[in-house]
Amino acid sequence: MNTVPVFIELPSAPMQDIYRTIRQLVGSDLPFFITGETGVGKEGIARYIHENGPRRDKPFVAINCGRFTAELLQSELFGHEKGAFTGANHQRRGAFERTKGGTLLLDEIAEMSLEAQTMLLRVLDLKTFTRLGGNENLTADFHITAATNKNIGETVLKGEFRPDLYYRLMGVMLDIPALSERPEDIAPLVETFIGEFGPEYGKDVRGITPAALTRLEQAAWPGNIRQLKVAVQTAVALATTNTLEVKDFPYNFFTLPAAVRVDGELTEKKDTPPTQDSISTLISQLRALPVETQCQIIQAVSERLPSFLKKETLSIGDMNLCEILCHVAKVRIEKYPTLVKAAASLGIDARTLKVYARGDTDITDDSVESLDFF
Repeated sequence: MNTVPVFIELPSAPMQDIYRTIRQLVGSDLPFFITGETGVGKEGIARYIHENGPRRDKPFVAINCGRFTAELLQSELFGHEKGAFTGANHQRRGAFERTKGGTLLLDEIAEMSLEAQTMLLRVLDLKTFTRLGGNENLTADFHITAATNKNIGETVLKGEFRPDLYYRLMGVMLDIPALSERPEDIAPLVETFIGEFGPEYGKDVRGITPAALTRLEQAAWPGNIRQLKVAVQTAVALATTNTLEVKDFPYNFFTLPAAVRVDGELTEKKDTPPTQDSISTLISQLRALPVETQCQIIQAVSERLPSFLKKETLSIGDMNLCEILCHVAKVRIEKYPTLVKAAASLGIDARTLKVYARGDTDITDDSVESLDFF
């Protein structure tokens, strides 16, 4: 069953700025142009525009231009008369006609063919149109909102989008930030999705644990709100208690690569070396934990730690990397009955352990790489 998604105002500062802009300008009947990555909630913003404007009591019609071929999109927008083309067995009202007095959202408008763009521009300028295969002039009375996940300026420069239509539509430009840039919006979204899917799956789920929420807030979410919704839906379906826990969320939801926009397209974000500030922050957080917990964390990340991080000279208190190695080596020598066993506990040979215990500063990258505890 298709239902209209529940809309909630999100608390993050970027979204609040967008809501304020909409409320200030929605009465002007200026066209709105919404940009943002796939899944950030562009249609939700379009509905917010409609519901806060003077046309709120009239229809809201959303057309995804990327779902239709050039020919079918023209029929979807303009409608057609019986016999207009093969398969047109009856008259059909298009989106322009169905939206009379209301709001028309043209989602993924950058996917529209140049021919359809020309026809749309004519409708916007003349305020009239005819059904395909017809002669009757019909009045075009709607407020238009367009949306895309592409860099619309780039599509214009490439000749894929008419510049005159671009200028005609760019009345109020709204750019929706990625969900990863506004983690404070995740909690209210999760609450909304729990309320939606709990009854659907017959679950009395009432909330989410702080640990699970923290994991959601730290995740990359390249699919944005749409991906978060699927994650919560899955967790609700798997939940065995009335509170969502980390175990209820499939692991892949936390490990998908982040995405960045390059030349208007989404691509996987590449890892970049951490800055010294971020390293210092991590070390401070690590030092605040019990010693046993520190060891567990170091062991857990040992296989995943990138080589560039192992090669950094890190300070813990007044100790640099060489001094840390010296200290660890001496502790292991005291703990184990033989030098061989002490070295084996660190995954190195006895000769290397002696070098560390002497505090030798000539430590190679390869020797650091071999350490089990690092």
